[in-house]
Amino acid sequence: MVFLSSSSAVKKDKSSTIKYVYIAAILSCFILWITVYRVPSLNLPIKDPANPIMSVQQHGSSEDMPLNQTSDICTSETFSDGKWVYDPLQIEETFTEADFVRATGYHCFKKFAHRCFRRGGDELLRAKQIMDYRWQPKSCKLLEMETKKLADHFVDHPVLFVGDSITQLQFESLGCLLGEHFPNRHPVISNLNGGNTKIHVDAKAPESKDTAAMAYIRSDYLLRLDDYKMISPFDSVGTQLGRGENHPWVHALSYFDYIIINTGPHWHPSLLWGSNQSEQELLDAFRKAMESVLSYLDQHIKPHQKVWVRTTPYGHVRCSQYKEPQENPLGPTGSAGEYEWHLFQKFDAVWKDLLNKKDDRFALFDISGMSNKRGDAHSKPDRDCLHTCIPGPVDEWNRLLYNEIMRQV
Repeated sequence: MVFLSSSSAVKKDKSSTIKYVYIAAILSCFILWITVYRVPSLNLPIKDPANPIMSVQQHGSSEDMPLNQTSDICTSETFSDGKWVYDPLQIEETFTEADFVRATGYHCFKKFAHRCFRRGGDELLRAKQIMDYRWQPKSCKLLEMETKKLADHFVDHPVLFVGDSITQLQFESLGCLLGEHFPNRHPVISNLNGGNTKIHVDAKAPESKDTAAMAYIRSDYLLRLDDYKMISPFDSVGTQLGRGENHPWVHALSYFDYIIINTGPHWHPSLLWGSNQSEQELLDAFRKAMESVLSYLDQHIKPHQKVWVRTTPYGHVRCSQYKEPQENPLGPTGSAGEYEWHLFQKFDAVWKDLLNKKDDRFALFDISGMSNKRGDAHSKPDRDCLHTCIPGPVDEWNRLLYNEIMRQV
């Protein structure tokens, strides 16, 4: 009887132990479920495991982009899929031009027509309203821009901007963002004009450097229109379709690791393209010209160099009517007063087609879609509805440029 009683007690103890194990297991599963599935992740900057120094600026909700998906860094293609979100500039309700400059991170040392805030009064207030919106990509993350890091990189790997006054906007925007690092606007050693003093070159560098870290050469068409030839420093620039400059630039290529080019706004129907002065003749001429440009670059760009072709945002007729970004902008139709804005997307399509046949030295820098939504940001409403104010949407182009460079170095 004693033996049977002991056996019964052992069975009872085992039963109790098993019960406690089950209870502990259930509690553990419940705690795990609460921790993993019910606690929302924080939308905070994270570290790129490939580069612990580089932080990643996360955009959008944590549900769309889990924190562990650090591979989803934006490219030029994915960056353009997004929206402008209201994110008011952090500044006092009553502010001065100096306050605005500090809040936007601008460091500019010369006058420029499209720094709208410098006009004061209502234009200063409008400049702030323009900056109350930032671009948020839909399904990717941008590397957080570190101006000192980019400036240091350009000292060793300079960047050249070539194109018309829209390209100059990007150059001036970048110059303001990096201005505290590049106060030297007249580097002593500069052969960027090819020896021709009539070729104007804007250049910026650190105080301690004699060579340009970034430069801009105005060339409205990129080549000579009469014969589709690239121009040398002392060659005739040929025919121009209106006001502007068409300076030679390919002589300066060897000085730069990064080259950003664009043309489009100065192209118009002309007898140069055909007797009908039609849009189709213009588009055919544009394609032939860009084939010539890319053919030249294909032969002369070295493996360590990178060429980006920037797309062209269109203007907005009667742009004073816009007070905020437009999610579904009304594109130009070719009506009077719209110039050839309606052809800009067709120009971009030519570039895209030609670049599809090129190697990794060439890429599209696609900013037109996001910029086309900013009819509110133009420089002089109803007088200049093509250029935009800086600071403004163009700053986002340069954040993309930072992202494109740093994700590959």
